Amino acid sequence: MEIRPVEVLMLGYFGLMGIIVSVSRERLTDWPALLAGYAVAALLLIVLQRVERRLPGNGTVSFVRFAAPLLVLPFVYTAAARTVLVLHGRFLDDAVKAWETALFGTLPNAAIGAVSTPLLTELLTFCYFSFYSCFLIPVFLYVRGRRALGERYMFATLTALLSCYLGFIVVPLAGPALASPELFASHQPSGYVITALQSKIMATFDPPGACFPSPHVAGAWITLLCLRRFVSRKVRLVLWTLTVGLTVAVVYDWYHYVSDVIAGLLVALVAHAINERYGARPEPQRILA
Repeated sequence: MEIRPVEVLMLGYFGLMGIIVSVSRERLTDWPALLAGYAVAALLLIVLQRVERRLPGNGTVSFVRFAAPLLVLPFVYTAAARTVLVLHGRFLDDAVKAWETALFGTLPNAAIGAVSTPLLTELLTFCYFSFYSCFLIPVFLYVRGRRALGERYMFATLTALLSCYLGFIVVPLAGPALASPELFASHQPSGYVITALQSKIMATFDPPGACFPSPHVAGAWITLLCLRRFVSRKVRLVLWTLTVGLTVAVVYDWYHYVSDVIAGLLVALVAHAINERYGARPEPQRILA
């Protein structure tokens, strides 16, 4: 069983991050743990590839190997967030806020608050919340017998997300809510159940610095681009609605700057182009309900 494109992608990323961590040891107190984590993640992918080659008919091994890139992604994300300041040593929010204020006349996060209502907040935040289902899509495709499509989707999505994680280092941003606490307090949108749940998720799991480019925007748009030809018209309409709603929500809810949104969309477009060239071979366009 030959190595999969997504495994090449992940192993290359682990190697690159290992180099970045190694040369930035003076700025990272937990660099041994980071290096060990990347080594273990790489070893897991290699071992599973070898095991499936020896047991090609074992369904459990095949599924675990297929899902392994998703299993290591939580570590990859948190590890990337812990390295965001190795290049600049500080967050660059002041520069981004100044640029967006000069371009738009005000910070768009504050300006959009003029149309804020609890119901609108809840609807847009639901679109944002729907992003988490993206990580279940490859499993759903695998179970439905669409492994090749799942491979393509996973390769494209991880290409987009890993590019965003590298972007965190190039342009480290704390985010508009943390960088402008007083402005955020006076313009913070209010909602209902989903809004409260998402706020808790962000406070618990979203570290400062994981902003530019927006991985949510990149992940949502790459999902739409990858699946739009393989789903029914109704599902495609749902994807468009959630994706556009999420794109607005990241600014509306003060999670990202407009700059993060633009960068995330560009990342998705480039990742899609790469996937069209290097992803797994396309399947016949059998439509998913």
